[in-house]
Amino acid sequence: MRSERMVASEWKIFSKYFSGSIQLLPFYETHTLARQVFSSKVRANSDTSYVIYRGKVPCLFITITAGQVTNILAQETIQLSWGTIFLVVDKLFKQNFQPTISFTFPQALTIHLQEVFLKHGYKVIENKSVRKDLAYHTGLILGGGGARGAYQIGVWQALKELNISIEIITGTSVGALNGALILQGDFEVAKDMWEKIDTQKILSFPTMDVSSETLGGLMSQIGSFTRSAIQSNGVSTQPLKDLIQETFSQEKMQQAATDFYLVTTELPSMQEKEIRFKSCHSDQWQSWLLASASFFPAMAATKIADKYYVDGGYRNNIPVDLALSAGATECIIVDVKGPGIMKPVKIPTVVNCLNLQTPWTMGAVLLFDGIRSTRNIQLGYLETMKTVGKKYTGYWYTFAETLSDVTAFQQTFFAYIKETYQIKLWNSMEQKNKICKKLRRVYKDRVYTENIGLVLIELLAKSQEISAYKLYTIKELASIMQQSEHGKTDLVKSIGMISVQEWLKKYYEDYFLLSDKQQVSLVNELLESNEQEKPQRIAFLLEKIPVQVLQILMREFIKQGVKEK
Repeated sequence: MRSERMVASEWKIFSKYFSGSIQLLPFYETHTLARQVFSSKVRANSDTSYVIYRGKVPCLFITITAGQVTNILAQETIQLSWGTIFLVVDKLFKQNFQPTISFTFPQALTIHLQEVFLKHGYKVIENKSVRKDLAYHTGLILGGGGARGAYQIGVWQALKELNISIEIITGTSVGALNGALILQGDFEVAKDMWEKIDTQKILSFPTMDVSSETLGGLMSQIGSFTRSAIQSNGVSTQPLKDLIQETFSQEKMQQAATDFYLVTTELPSMQEKEIRFKSCHSDQWQSWLLASASFFPAMAATKIADKYYVDGGYRNNIPVDLALSAGATECIIVDVKGPGIMKPVKIPTVVNCLNLQTPWTMGAVLLFDGIRSTRNIQLGYLETMKTVGKKYTGYWYTFAETLSDVTAFQQTFFAYIKETYQIKLWNSMEQKNKICKKLRRVYKDRVYTENIGLVLIELLAKSQEISAYKLYTIKELASIMQQSEHGKTDLVKSIGMISVQEWLKKYYEDYFLLSDKQQVSLVNELLESNEQEKPQRIAFLLEKIPVQVLQILMREFIKQGVKEK
């Protein structure tokens, strides 16, 4: 079952499912009153109200106020067991690792309901309140991805700040190396290592005397790497071996209570090999770390005893199954988009999984750069605080704003359009849904009436190549966008080494007529060509291509200055 936070603008979508719902617990005197209170809270965007889907059909409606469940309603035609209902509640609270769940009722609970709560792990307090202390046995699953693995260190930083305890760590390739760093518990050492890293500290091959800050220079470096790998059956991993010996302490790792597993692949059988650190021979554990990260044939295989081993990503790039086998009841899965096989795993319904994967590209896999690693650490931190900590908003960018802040900004934007061009964005639910749907295709995340303004400012910032590696307010980002209009962003200086795929994407956006960026530019030229006809053209094009027109209107709005709230 899937949960989604409800917002006022989408209320009509759920009204037909909600109209016949009944309250499952006696928060209110009647079902009608329970529905009225729930509806009013959603329409006001107050508290946190969720819709729970069975398949694609909404079946449960839940409100949480100040850490307490304050309303639960269900479609009368859908049969749900108490076990299913309480599991849904557990998962809502476990999404951001809340310590307790509590319910308080206006009147004493019946003996039957008290027994229901007791059966599902709650304590009954004075017959009117119930409370459950949540237990966690959390697994951190770190996927492979080479140089992109710095993101995982940022995730670790956020989890430490949020006081989220990790009992199990599983990792493949760079995820295994980061898992060992986390097991040691010294964040500053890990951060310093990643911030100072470069390819020569990981791999040994002759480098070209050219800068990798251009596509041509980067291709020359890749060519040198490829030739070396072909000639020597994989480039030497001796620098990585030296780094492992310098960085990792068996004593520190043995003192940790956390259980740690890694994955490597045996040659020539290509069989998955799972290693548990606590059961590993003392003279082999560094070799197993090296083996898990040996991305053959680009990197040389690692010999242990009489066998050869290579990167674990060949069999299991994101080892969720190891965490589940070790007893994880929650899984924080950090996928850094490395090449490898995603092993199919059936997640038990009682296990809560949180997937952390940035929408941004994070550079090359096998070419390491300290500046890019520093940015990826920052990205991992911010996105974890946004997803797990629920402190911030945004999708591509991270904002220190609440939904009410976002809505207030948007209302000012809508007022600007109406005052300047006498245009109302939509006159019907159908028009509104059409705009949201088209924006969603470009934005790649949820779009609703209350966040359209935020969506537009993020899309514009992204097209102007503004860094996503810091926390913004809407006004701060708008100010940076104003300044960047007068100069070109140096992407390499801003974020560090960029990959071939990122270079190609940049050229596509900047020069290809069908790119989103070029489409906005062409529509803007059409609108600016005749000031007298501009309002009529905007009204016409808004119906046909709302994504491009709204971005142009947002750019105009930003130019005239976003005022403080």
